[in-house]
Amino acid sequence: MNIRFNRKLIASLIGFFIGMYDGFLGPGTGTFLIILYVNFLSLDHVKASGTAKIVNLASNLSALFTFLINSKVIFYVGLPAAFFSILGNWIGSGLAIKNKEKLIKPVIISILFMLVIKIIYDFV
Repeated sequence: MNIRFNRKLIASLIGFFIGMYDGFLGPGTGTFLIILYVNFLSLDHVKASGTAKIVNLASNLSALFTFLINSKVIFYVGLPAAFFSILGNWIGSGLAIKNKEKLIKPVIISILFMLVIKIIYDFV
């Protein structure tokens, strides 16, 4: 098998399993994607972060349509939050591109730490 096929297979498996995780639980999906892309596809942190956005978008659109179909969306909460999420993502993406791994690695570690604390707190 050629290297391109292996990378597509690995990316597909990552997408499938992270998609299941995102649908079931969700927190930290982008962080997990970045870690997996860096470690299994040898992407640098900035490209891994950018690539993770595609998967996160697809996963979130899928969930959004599922919630819309089942009338489980509160628009007066979701729309302002979406607007400011777009603004925050635009600023954060610019910082990631500008500062590269100096900023991304500490943020990933901080998010994972907070996620572990949250999960432990929820189960105790």
